[in-house]
Amino acid sequence: MESALIDVYGFSPVNIIALIDGNATATNIQNAIYNLSNMVGADDEVVFFYSGHGARGRADDGDKERIDEAIVSHDGTDIVYIWDGQLKDWFSGFATSRIVFVFDTCLAGGMTDLSAPGRVLNMAASERGYSYEGDIWGHGEFTYYFVVKGMNEGKADIYDHNNNGYKGESFDVVVEEAYDYAKANCQYDKPTVSDEFDNDLLL
Repeated sequence: MESALIDVYGFSPVNIIALIDGNATATNIQNAIYNLSNMVGADDEVVFFYSGHGARGRADDGDKERIDEAIVSHDGTDIVYIWDGQLKDWFSGFATSRIVFVFDTCLAGGMTDLSAPGRVLNMAASERGYSYEGDIWGHGEFTYYFVVKGMNEGKADIYDHNNNGYKGESFDVVVEEAYDYAKANCQYDKPTVSDEFDNDLLL
């Protein structure tokens, strides 16, 4: 995802916060979102990508759902669930209304608490479904088709949105195209989307 943002979409590396494995603590994720919210202006575009375990249960996370969904993090010792209501709260202070969410997790379809005008949620599975990973893809299946094949290799490019693609590349994949490509090609995952995003992922 990081290489797609930089090489395909022209995001500056200094604006990307990558938290991988041991660094992906709940505190670091919360701090990264908070730091981004202080950096972002009204005309900026934000991408939040999470690939890992998903969970569900009962949580007092500020919403009215009886059963909540979560992304699974840790604190260095124990597992820590970051609930959908918490994420909704953490993303409520952003100046921009252009935010792309990608969840390659089981139960990802339950993350629709984050839906709002100007946002698109790309989710690897339904609210009760599973996401799959394996050596065949080297990633989660959804990530493989959404990012690796769809974006980085340009396989999802159907329409020419800016004549030449970013920096003269021969493709210019927008987020809806990447989702459609992943949905059409995933054999095990059953992707779902919540799309209230105008004008696709364009710079």
